[in-house]
Amino acid sequence: MNLFKRVRIDRLFFSSFASFISILLLIFTWISYSVTSRELADTSSYYQQDMLNELNKQIDIQLKSIEQMSLAASRNINTIGYDPFEKDYFELFHRKDDMLRMLASITYSTTMVQSIYLYMDNPSQTDPQAPVQILDMAHVRDEAWYPEIQKSDFSWIEERTLPTNNGPQQFISFARKLYNNSDRYYGLLMLNVKASAIESLVRGETEGKEKNRLLLDASGRTIAAIGEPTLSDSELQLISSKDISSNYIHLPGNRGEGSLLVWSKVRSEWTLIEITPWKNIVQPSIHLAYMLVSVGLSAIFITAFFTLFLSKQFTKPIRLLLSRMGRVPATGAAMDLPTDYQNEFGSLFNGYRRQMERIDELLQSLQSQHKRQREAEILALQAMINPHFLYNTLDQLNWIAIDSGQEKISAIVSLMGKMFRIGLSNGETVIPIRDELTHVDCYLQIQKIRWGERLAYTIDAEEELKELFIPRLTIQPFVENAFIHGFHGRRAGDIHITLRRKDNDIEIMITDNGVGMKPGWDLSKPRKTGGYGVKNVMERIAAYFGQPYGVTMRDRLGGGTEVALRLPILHNKTEVEETFHVESTDY
Repeated sequence: MNLFKRVRIDRLFFSSFASFISILLLIFTWISYSVTSRELADTSSYYQQDMLNELNKQIDIQLKSIEQMSLAASRNINTIGYDPFEKDYFELFHRKDDMLRMLASITYSTTMVQSIYLYMDNPSQTDPQAPVQILDMAHVRDEAWYPEIQKSDFSWIEERTLPTNNGPQQFISFARKLYNNSDRYYGLLMLNVKASAIESLVRGETEGKEKNRLLLDASGRTIAAIGEPTLSDSELQLISSKDISSNYIHLPGNRGEGSLLVWSKVRSEWTLIEITPWKNIVQPSIHLAYMLVSVGLSAIFITAFFTLFLSKQFTKPIRLLLSRMGRVPATGAAMDLPTDYQNEFGSLFNGYRRQMERIDELLQSLQSQHKRQREAEILALQAMINPHFLYNTLDQLNWIAIDSGQEKISAIVSLMGKMFRIGLSNGETVIPIRDELTHVDCYLQIQKIRWGERLAYTIDAEEELKELFIPRLTIQPFVENAFIHGFHGRRAGDIHITLRRKDNDIEIMITDNGVGMKPGWDLSKPRKTGGYGVKNVMERIAAYFGQPYGVTMRDRLGGGTEVALRLPILHNKTEVEETFHVESTDY
């Protein structure tokens, strides 16, 4: 369904313009939201990466110091000469005290290390309140982190709960294997670092601000976390697959929320990750989108009134023209149209006025033509009385001639009646050739009665040609012209009429042995005989058929005149009417 063909113009104009502005606003708002969101994400990730890189460097320094402490402690144990495989128990006890004092000094020298655990088989008894504890190796073989330490000489242990003098607390531990001077493995040295200290490093200077951060080791285990960060295994694998030191991604979430994931890697291959809810990133974009929508709706509201006013101004001339068109054919329907429009509406109004003036002229012409038609019908009815009176009069004359014994007069009157019937033909302009030849034959018989044996004539026509049609009184005027002009002053004459088919036309030849054609024969004569009938035939043929049809008259070599008529083949009378209406109206 084409709305431009069914909906009113003012409504279509208003709705189309409003819809276009609304769609344009939505597209512009969406593009603005997308662009600003992407720019904000890029900007946020840039500054977050810088901050995470700095934090990661600080964390790396602190963790490296813990690892160096562990390495120094393991070497100092060997330096002291403590060896659990020593056979001299006094010496072993003495060196154990030196080792415990040395390890305790590490806990006292840094606030990050809360306690130190030394795991070995068949451990000796230690003070449970002391910062250094010697524990049984059997206690750690079932721990979840134990397989990790078996893969290397040292490893960080993720956050766990350990007992302290102040109750259970969270710790992150660094474990290192211990070997004696003979490189014989005998235990684990574990430095327990306060989880709060690591979390403080991870948090950085963001106290009071909601942050979600994770600290992962090289194997992807969570060492420390602040806030409520949650990452799936696939997301962790996505981060570990990145080859660059820092990057960011947008993780989609449920209901289109998602989050911005920014991470930083340093020399230790530990990864510091910050997770920011996507709604926090795009909050300014949302405010901007709301502002654009508010401004756009206000603009649409204002534009709607302007468009409504504009559409009414556009459609007012059209409605005015439609109202005037509904008054047709009332007189003066177009006179009330305004004349001060100089644009396309003015052209429409002027064209409509000219059309109405033309319609008024046509109406007056139709009224006049109807009046003339009625008058012609009355005259035709009156004219029908004249042939009837003529036929009755000729019939009475015929009976009078018969009663008086005037056979020639009777024959002439009878032939004249027959001629009149064919000549009038009930008003038909086209008659069969058979009737036309009968009409000519009657005229020649009348002349034969007058001339007697001095007149000779022949009419030669094929039977199939007699069934065709020809304009009425086409041949007789030329025959009559031969008697009036050709045989004038002569005592005998010959006339021959021949009809034949020539190509797709009919050729009619009329020849006589009269005096021939005189100069100026085609000029108008003061009297109404002879040439007038011939000229009438020529004009009718030209009006009916046009070129190449017509009449040719010339002198014969042996004396006399030869007339050639060229006419089209007409199988019925409607053909000449159609030809006259279509082809010859400009004659």
